[in-house]
Amino acid sequence: MPTMLARPIREEAWRQRASRRNGLSAISAPRNSFQNSADDVGDAGPWEPAVRVLVEFQHLGDDWDGQGARPPSRELLASAIGLAYTLHEQGVDPPSRVVPGLEGSVIFEWQDPDGTYTEVEIDRPLHAEVMLMEPGQAVKHWTLPTE
Repeated sequence: MPTMLARPIREEAWRQRASRRNGLSAISAPRNSFQNSADDVGDAGPWEPAVRVLVEFQHLGDDWDGQGARPPSRELLASAIGLAYTLHEQGVDPPSRVVPGLEGSVIFEWQDPDGTYTEVEIDRPLHAEVMLMEPGQAVKHWTLPTE
């Protein structure tokens, strides 16, 4: 995941991508106005499968796991899609997996063959917690945006 470490994520760039991709006209629109389908994904290149998964998360309801999990909000999903496009445009490889968090977050995970594990948890609109674990190194944590 060195590409993510080498380039800053600017809040304004993230915000712009979150508000204009896939017909998402405003990050603060009500959840029920988020009516995109996975077929609406465009210009995502190798990130297309990840963005499709994010779009499908709009259909998660309360208690989606049977144990009280909350679904991601419309604003958080728009933000996650914007971050996906931002990372794609910076040349970051798509994640190995995209999953909903139990408290309404979205998690991108990368698992590299050398044992490196990176997790980006979008926990509120335009904010994410990053964790990088590399073999033989101390775990690193930081937040996005970085600038």
